[in-house]
Amino acid sequence: DLTREQYDLLNENFSETEKGAILTHILNARLIAISPYLSPYYDGEEPYVKEFIENSPKLKQTMDLIHQNKKDIPESGQIIYSELAVAQFPKLKEYLIKEIGYKPEEIGIITGATNKNQRISIQNDFNEGKIKVVIGSEAIQEGMNLQEQTTDVYMLTLPYNFTSLRQVEGRAWRQGNKNENVRINFMLANDSIDVFMLQKLQAKQARYLEAMKKGADLLDISDISTQELKTSIITNPETRANIEIELMKKRIEVEKNKYLADSAFVLRKYEDVLKVKELVTKAEHSYNRIEGYSKNGDANADYWKKELPSYQKTIELHKAQVQEVIENLAQKGIDVSQIEFQTKTTEDKIAELDKKLEELTETRENLVTLYKIEKAEMLKANENRDYVREREDENRTLYNILIKANSINDFKTKNSFGITINENEDANLKDLSTVIRKR
Repeated sequence: DLTREQYDLLNENFSETEKGAILTHILNARLIAISPYLSPYYDGEEPYVKEFIENSPKLKQTMDLIHQNKKDIPESGQIIYSELAVAQFPKLKEYLIKEIGYKPEEIGIITGATNKNQRISIQNDFNEGKIKVVIGSEAIQEGMNLQEQTTDVYMLTLPYNFTSLRQVEGRAWRQGNKNENVRINFMLANDSIDVFMLQKLQAKQARYLEAMKKGADLLDISDISTQELKTSIITNPETRANIEIELMKKRIEVEKNKYLADSAFVLRKYEDVLKVKELVTKAEHSYNRIEGYSKNGDANADYWKKELPSYQKTIELHKAQVQEVIENLAQKGIDVSQIEFQTKTTEDKIAELDKKLEELTETRENLVTLYKIEKAEMLKANENRDYVREREDENRTLYNILIKANSINDFKTKNSFGITINENEDANLKDLSTVIRKR
């Protein structure tokens, strides 16, 4: 399809040597996941709005889910969120009007260009039910209250850190919503960067929540690493494995160079000791040579035997020098015995790293096998899934029955994230991942 075609072109043209290549590549991968027409390599005609939406699996699925909600829960408020492709928001609005059946006044757009009065007006109309769908950029992350009627938030893109993600969710999932549950729909393009980003964000969130329970004062909640994202934008198992191996190799070499530098620093301190120890070694070699002469049994044997005490004295002299140097270093706070231990430890560590470098070929083969399995499983998991039908069934249970009986049995609590997930949904974060937030 067109999306796959544009991904392939993007990967074929990837060159890490260019300045800012990784960040640019990640941006383009995220844009293609929204719509293939946003690819820098698309050179066809400008698509009609219907083509723009329906040739994007992500946008088409979003519109289908919105349409199903419109039929099942006509009073529901729905939010479409994207950090990217803000200039394309009018296309989404036009499609919602022409194909889904909303009135123009039932769609609101909030971006950085929307002034304060307009934002307040859209917010109020949305909460009163006059506006049914809000299409918003990062501008809705803070200071907007869009919770009263909301049933669904559709995340077309994911932020780089989970605090921003929670801010977006917080527009709808908060006190004042008449609904017991709000669905956060992560619209994840299959075999793309989307799935990887959500996994990383939720892993960071899990670490954060665990740290808060333990009363941690400091925790890394920084953006997802671009180096981590680098392997996720390449979907070919062999290429992905090659990149991962290259990253491993660089990490090992950096660590090895650090140990080599530390070893050189330590050895410079130990240099004087080594010099006088070398004198001891030479003196011992001379003594052994003379001792050999004294045992030859020839006419000079007695002469060499008489010389031995002199050579022994030289050995003792140099040993005394070694001890003197050691004592001088000790006065400077340098423990020679620790230097010797540290040097041995460093040598062992360098040998261990060299072994890891040698094993990278085998590691690459294992990674290729693993990535092939992952890709096959990911594609298989989404075969013949009808998300719209699942949404219809879920609406019947989650909203209609819930209102009458005020009970629900088809949901489970996932304590690690403090969220609730439909048991029938694929919790492995594939093409569509829906999280239901309970007030």
